[in-house]
Amino acid sequence: MNMPPVSPAPVEEYTDRRDRPLRDLDGPREMPITLALNDEAVATLLATPESLEPLAIGHAFTAGWITRRDQVADITVSRLRHGLRVRLGVPARLARQAARRAPCEASVSSCGACGALEEAEVMAGLTRLPPHPVLSGEALRQGLAALEARHCRGQHTALGLDARGEVMTQGQDIGRHNALDRVIGESLLNGTPPEAVLVSSRCSLELVQKTVRAHIPTLATLSLPSALAVEVARACELNLVCCHRGRSLELFSGRLS
Repeated sequence: MNMPPVSPAPVEEYTDRRDRPLRDLDGPREMPITLALNDEAVATLLATPESLEPLAIGHAFTAGWITRRDQVADITVSRLRHGLRVRLGVPARLARQAARRAPCEASVSSCGACGALEEAEVMAGLTRLPPHPVLSGEALRQGLAALEARHCRGQHTALGLDARGEVMTQGQDIGRHNALDRVIGESLLNGTPPEAVLVSSRCSLELVQKTVRAHIPTLATLSLPSALAVEVARACELNLVCCHRGRSLELFSGRLS
């Protein structure tokens, strides 16, 4: 069957940037960030190469490599050929345990779930949270205003909010999971967990997992959650809110009061 020829788009529809040098592009930065426990590389993320200490601590915690901030004795950053290496000094037994659970391939996904050998590994570390009322609508709308004000083109933003909707911590990254890890890592470093996290993305299972593992009672995202994310949030009694891009607030699981 002969297909009709496709008409070329009018030239005036496009701004031609094909000859623009890479150094002049103003999009987000990303690099391979290798996370190592002691001298064993455990995962590689594609992430924005700033504020790497909160990212590494947050990812190590939400991946289950560590369970407390004080298990990390030191953090060092070194340059690799194409990216950066973040080394966490931990007890040898934790490094061995993490290496046994590490994906069989280097992961290029910031969520850390890709490459898991068993479904049980993806669900590991989930627990039922203590009953806790969702953040008030007024407080969440204040967080949404802060999210809009802190928008960074080409990157996701995650905010840690207190009970009044004031920003406690902020994470920005090309990956939504990395942005959330940065908020969780910062709260572990300063010892003040937020009442809620607000992420400028849809809600996938990994965001629910990370929030539950960090024992944060409320997760709010800008667009609809997946059915699996809702199912797991309900099982864990996480307050899960869809903000519909700030137009309305919809509670999918948890408690109103």
